[in-house]
Amino acid sequence: MTYPGEQLPFERSDNLAAPIMIVAMQVAYWYRLRCVPLPPQRSNPILSHLFLFLGRLAFIFGGSLFGVVFFRHLPEINHGADLWLMFRRGLQLMASLFALFCVTLELERLGRALGGSQ
Repeated sequence: MTYPGEQLPFERSDNLAAPIMIVAMQVAYWYRLRCVPLPPQRSNPILSHLFLFLGRLAFIFGGSLFGVVFFRHLPEINHGADLWLMFRRGLQLMASLFALFCVTLELERLGRALGGSQ
């Protein structure tokens, strides 16, 4: 936080948890999408609105996460930054944003299912 625009050094322990969580989120999402249909539910407008709200909130969180990382922590390329490290971290950010997008879709799908004929 003290030195914006400076690239953080690479440490092996930094990159273990995030890829595992991203893969777990993707496996769970695609398994649910292909193998587990949503059961027909009674209409529940309160739960429907709650899940739709959480879906939109997750989308807002993802957009703000991207904004913070991109505008606050993007290293200056012309000062000897490690481009390969930037590329890997950028891919990890995009993968985590895509996983969050999938969660958002699932929350909205559940909210619409609980909304019934609304």
